[in-house]
Amino acid sequence: MTDNTFASGSCLCGNVKYSTTVEPSFMGQCHCDDCRKSTGTGHISNAFFVKDSVTITGELSEYKKETDSGTMLTRSFCTNCGSSLFSENSNNNGFIGITVGTFDNNDWFKPQFIVYNKSKPKWDCMDENIPTFDAMPPA
Repeated sequence: MTDNTFASGSCLCGNVKYSTTVEPSFMGQCHCDDCRKSTGTGHISNAFFVKDSVTITGELSEYKKETDSGTMLTRSFCTNCGSSLFSENSNNNGFIGITVGTFDNNDWFKPQFIVYNKSKPKWDCMDENIPTFDAMPPA
């Protein structure tokens, strides 16, 4: 039997584990107030996968909040250690964002865009070669 796993990861305590069989569809970083507060730092780094390609085990809690465009963003985290793991936007059905820092190996991560650059703290240095938007660009 062949293991077709592209990448796997877990929360801090290991109660939630996940794996995916495909490469991400897109990758990016966000500096909006909500992402900065959910991570406790200057931005969040997410890789977005076709949801059906991701297997998740373990107990999650969810936090839902309306975005500035009126869609609903659901953030999922471990009920035990609180690690922020996944996000899903009601406007982006079929995709799940996974916080890159929770992957066992994330050397493949290369952000393709940065959004909400207008909220970026001065101390959070980013690669100037990545396409950057002051807010969320139109879909």
